[in-house]
Amino acid sequence: MATLSPRRCSVSEPVMKARIELLLVELKLPSMRRMHEKIAKEVLSAGGDFGSYLHSLLEEEVSERRSRRVQRRMKEARFRQIKTLDELEEQELPKGVTMQLLRELAQGEYMDTATNILALGGSGTGKSHVCTALGVAACRMGKRVRFFTAAELVSELEAAQEKHTLHRYLKRFASLDLAIIDELGYLAIGEHGADLLFQALSERHERQSIILNSNLAFEEWGSIFGTERLTVALLDRLTHRAHILEMNGPSYRLKSARRAGGKPAGTKAS
Repeated sequence: MATLSPRRCSVSEPVMKARIELLLVELKLPSMRRMHEKIAKEVLSAGGDFGSYLHSLLEEEVSERRSRRVQRRMKEARFRQIKTLDELEEQELPKGVTMQLLRELAQGEYMDTATNILALGGSGTGKSHVCTALGVAACRMGKRVRFFTAAELVSELEAAQEKHTLHRYLKRFASLDLAIIDELGYLAIGEHGADLLFQALSERHERQSIILNSNLAFEEWGSIFGTERLTVALLDRLTHRAHILEMNGPSYRLKSARRAGGKPAGTKAS
């Protein structure tokens, strides 16, 4: 049997560079293609060896892939606005909700146990900000997140039912790492919408986490879902494993506007 013997390649540097870049394109390694020469010079000037060069090159590729994945997750989430916990001031948070608690939640461990986060309180108390910030933190961990208002979710469920694709929609909804439901209770959703919403939220029970905020206390949820049976059943599922953030108090938005010497925004937020 013939054996292969190593051969030296007498190829010019420009040709070798072109070949390397073609291989990197084929392997779909855009960061390595863009940075391999720059990193080689940096490693050589620092007296590093080939191992250092390879490590730095791979580290650059992995870092950029993570960055692109986060950008993709943020886009898919469809946040109304990007909010972070750093933008909140602890002294303005409702009593009982601390930055320490919020930062612990932002670590994402609640998602490992399909634990929900329920934020209840009046308009302007920071509920939407907190829920969005926790969603952004989840996206930065690479989690698949989707932000809905309750009315938007019901509208999508009704549209899927009309198209006879409700089962497929519910399957996708249930597979999200985190579903954020904003403004439950602000707009009437009707009896049929309430049934669909119950069905969607039940699909995630003990499987995946939900973050939900509402301007209504639990005892008022009957006005949303119409029947005590449906309300009790949903609350049982949502609160089975949940962090409940009581966010009652003066309007965070109004206080911020007064400090800035302006008027609170006219748009509704929670």
